[in-house]
Amino acid sequence: MMWKTIAGFVTLIAAFVAYYVDDLVRKRRQLDGLPQPPMKNKLIGHLQIADEVTKLYPKGIHAHVWPDYIRTKYNLPEVFYVDWRPFGSLYMNIADPVVASQYVTTGQSLPKSPLVGGFLEKLLGKNNMVTLEGARWKSVRSIFNPGFSPTNIMSLADVIVDASLAYCELIREKAQTGELFELEDYLTKLTIDVIGRVVLDTDMSALRKPHPISKLFRERVRLMPPSDAVFPWQAVDFLRPLKLFINGRKLNREISKELDDKIYRRAKEIADEQEKGTGVPKKRSVVDLALAAYEKEASVGGSEVRITTSQDLPRALREDIIDSVKTFIFAGHDTTSSTLCWANYLLQRHPEVYAKLKAELDTFLPGKLAETAAKIKAEPYIVNKLEYTTAVLREALRIFPPASTIRYAVPNGYVVDSQTKAKVPMLPDAHPWSVAHLIHRNTRFFPQPLEFIPERFTPAQTPFPDAELFTEAGRDAFRAFEKGPRNCIGQELAMLEGKIILALTAREFDFVVEYPGEAPDVRYPAVESAARELDEATEYGRGVRNGTIKPDHVEGHRVWPSLLGAAKPNGGCPGRIYFRTQ
Repeated sequence: MMWKTIAGFVTLIAAFVAYYVDDLVRKRRQLDGLPQPPMKNKLIGHLQIADEVTKLYPKGIHAHVWPDYIRTKYNLPEVFYVDWRPFGSLYMNIADPVVASQYVTTGQSLPKSPLVGGFLEKLLGKNNMVTLEGARWKSVRSIFNPGFSPTNIMSLADVIVDASLAYCELIREKAQTGELFELEDYLTKLTIDVIGRVVLDTDMSALRKPHPISKLFRERVRLMPPSDAVFPWQAVDFLRPLKLFINGRKLNREISKELDDKIYRRAKEIADEQEKGTGVPKKRSVVDLALAAYEKEASVGGSEVRITTSQDLPRALREDIIDSVKTFIFAGHDTTSSTLCWANYLLQRHPEVYAKLKAELDTFLPGKLAETAAKIKAEPYIVNKLEYTTAVLREALRIFPPASTIRYAVPNGYVVDSQTKAKVPMLPDAHPWSVAHLIHRNTRFFPQPLEFIPERFTPAQTPFPDAELFTEAGRDAFRAFEKGPRNCIGQELAMLEGKIILALTAREFDFVVEYPGEAPDVRYPAVESAARELDEATEYGRGVRNGTIKPDHVEGHRVWPSLLGAAKPNGGCPGRIYFRTQ
């Protein structure tokens, strides 16, 4: 009897495996005739390529670098599929900004991929603005839009200047001692201080001492699973869910405490002003404006609604604000601090670019730090004249974009490759991926894509007048903040921060990358593409492939994008800071 039971169980398992394999092969056949890299057999799919890229690139690399390698190596068109199933997903990779905007983000805005939803809901909470859909997303975005309007953000320039001056004091100490430190750590603390003031009107002082919100959020980012894990055994941590749960409870509690303090201060300020007869004080923080927007909306057609105590704040709104605060910290943590790391790194490697940047800063701003700070505070709109400084930041973001948008296929969906004119269907369960890293290396728009050439973003200075960047087709080619109705709400803040911080620091300090135990400013041969760098014809490519060389650089850079929430400089961008000679 026992043997019959075992035999029946084995038969059941065999039938299940046979059905699963047959179903997988049938799904693979849907890719026949569609643009894709070579598929050796329908059972394996493209998993041999997944195995290849995970071995060729340094451990911890952000997976958005892979599509460019695959496209270049296999000479694929600007829309192509890669099938990581059953361990991963089916991706429609898009290298054409026209296709990305028309079919994915703007002409039609596809729903967010559950891959992104699962990751970000785990990181930020279920009410985060990035993954919400439909009316809920519109509602949350609408209450925060006033706080991130260009006018309001510009009014907060003094806040950014003050935080930047505190940062300058710290890195001046580093320059005096010559010690090795992680630049990303200090820039992240700086951006968190700015976010604290801009969003909650709270002085987190993260630069000088560990603030609970900053500490817990960065711990949360480190707890997240890696993006370069295609196979399930590459990211096993049975305690991860418990660690994330405990961390999340603590983080939400700390943000809720700051929110309650903010509500108390706001109510007191309003009461004081009304007692003086001067009316309601004009506040600039994002949460101030969000609460005002909610009160106005809730008061329509009924009695006046005012939030004067923590008990007045509806639970749903509290949850929305808490998850949104985490989202804003995440954005500052991942965009501004990383971009400034890359900008410092690239400026040191390209003295001719620094010379032009300095010339522009000297033209519009005083030479001394204190005078520059005072000038920006008095005339914040002067930073809009820093055209080349803006181009430097955009070029750093082009080479090292922080993230991309991954969407989910809709029934009967398709895209039309603007170059081949081929109609490519969106297969069921496919994830159309507008890969910023890939689009930013499309030579139609960005010739010599691995070169740091800020002038490419200035029509009067571009060395590539025949490129398509300044044509209608190139309008959406730069996608560091994505495009369409779901673009980054904080992009104005990120660019303003970047310009102010560079204006205050670039002429004062020079940062040189130095990894522990290595020589400073290690440089590798310039390459045309990642595929060429890793080709068997190169010494490095051969060594990495046969295991005699450990992968340690990407596209000629010792500093490469790792996944810590989004693409951040690996190892925290370690190095030493030096005073610049004027």
